[in-house]
Amino acid sequence: MAFVFLALPCPLRGADVEPTSFLVAGMRVEPKRWDKAHNFALLERYARQAAQRGAQLLVTCEGFLDGYTGNPKFTPDLTFERYLEHGEPLDGPWLQRVSRLANEVDIHLAIGFSERRGDKMYNSVVVYAPHGQPLLHYSKTHTKGEPFNTMGNHFPVASSALGKLGALICYDRRFPEVSRILALKGAQLLLIPAYGTDGERNEALLRTRAWENSVWVCYVKQNQVLVIKPNGKIAARDQGIGDELVLARIEINDNVGTGDILERRAPEIYRELLENSLGVNP
Repeated sequence: MAFVFLALPCPLRGADVEPTSFLVAGMRVEPKRWDKAHNFALLERYARQAAQRGAQLLVTCEGFLDGYTGNPKFTPDLTFERYLEHGEPLDGPWLQRVSRLANEVDIHLAIGFSERRGDKMYNSVVVYAPHGQPLLHYSKTHTKGEPFNTMGNHFPVASSALGKLGALICYDRRFPEVSRILALKGAQLLLIPAYGTDGERNEALLRTRAWENSVWVCYVKQNQVLVIKPNGKIAARDQGIGDELVLARIEINDNVGTGDILERRAPEIYRELLENSLGVNP
């Protein structure tokens, strides 16, 4: 079998990067399972607070809209029928409310939700621009522990007034290939909604993802928020007590998307990564 190794282009650098500075707000807030009305009310409250404090982007945890119902570890009574019935299409009524909220409050909104597409379910995040239109839509690609979710297979990067945005969801962050693909496609800020509990290794992992790709990382879980600089240093974190809105200033400049690791890659000799994964011979 013929084998072709394709290398993704390097991210924009230097003069190609438009300097941008803005505040991001992470919602360290526990949603209520199966209760979209309650969770939307929380979103509305914190979106208004974030905007009043000058934030231009608000990020929720994974599955925030429905309370992260797709994992039986947290939802023991989960059935596919109930999950499908409760799924929210991208053009569904509650996401339409989120869209209108982004427009009204004049803020970018990134919200996690259990997405229904026909008779399939996905663990997704959508980012709305301040005019209310979807800017970025990503579905979780590594769905271990979520038996009813279909794996996503696309890694979009969206240009915005804030810079180039990419997204992962929770477990995806453990696989360096996902972050690297987004970085090579030009992402400057990675949004990572998550849910659950993690040990101390989680912080080291996230700092590594930021540093090895020279990108900002905004990690938002129901009980933790971390904003990490492209050099791997922590820019902001939650206080660890109760619901909290964590703000951090993001600086997009010519230092984002650069660095020795990205600059000195040699993709022409990495073909064994795909050969071993796909069983393909050169």
